Amino acid sequence: MAEGEKGFVRVSVGGLVKDQRSNPVVLLRREDGDEVLPIWIGHSEALAIELQLRGESFERPLTHDLLKTAVESLGASVMKVAITELKNNTFFAKLYLQRENDVFVIDSRPSDSIAIALKFGAAIYVADEVFQNHKRLLQGEQLPNDNPDDELRKYLRDLDPGEF
Repeated sequence: MAEGEKGFVRVSVGGLVKDQRSNPVVLLRREDGDEVLPIWIGHSEALAIELQLRGESFERPLTHDLLKTAVESLGASVMKVAITELKNNTFFAKLYLQRENDVFVIDSRPSDSIAIALKFGAAIYVADEVFQNHKRLLQGEQLPNDNPDDELRKYLRDLDPGEF
C-alpha cells in the first residue's frame, strides 16, 4: 500500500500559529473537512513554510531552497510527502523523490517535508491512524469577514503540547 492511497489522508497547510509559549505550530488541515493535525515545529522551519505560503523568498537560498535546487539538478522531483507515524511524541515523515522510473524514499522530519512539499507543489499525506488519533476539530462559526488564521490562533491559544 502506498502513501496517498488507502490508509492515508490528504492534507494541506491550514496555517502557522504560535502556542501560548510562542512555539510555532503548523496545522495540517484535512482537505475534505475542518479537522486539523497540529505539529510543533522549529522556528527556522516555520520561517521557511511561512515564506513559501506568502510567496516570498530571501535574497540568498535557505536550506529548503538549496535542497530543491539539488534535487532538480539531479533530474528528480518530489512526488509527495507522508507523515507516517508518531512515536514518543515525535512525528516521522518520508519524502518520495522520483527520477525517471526510479522512486527514492527518504526519512525526514515532518517540518522539513512540509516545507519541501510546498516548494515543489507536492501532495502532503498523513497516515490515517495518526490523523485520527491526534486530530483536533476547529470549532466555532467563522464570520464571512473573519481571517481564517484568527480562528486557528484562537484555537491554539490554550493548546498545550503536552497533550500529544
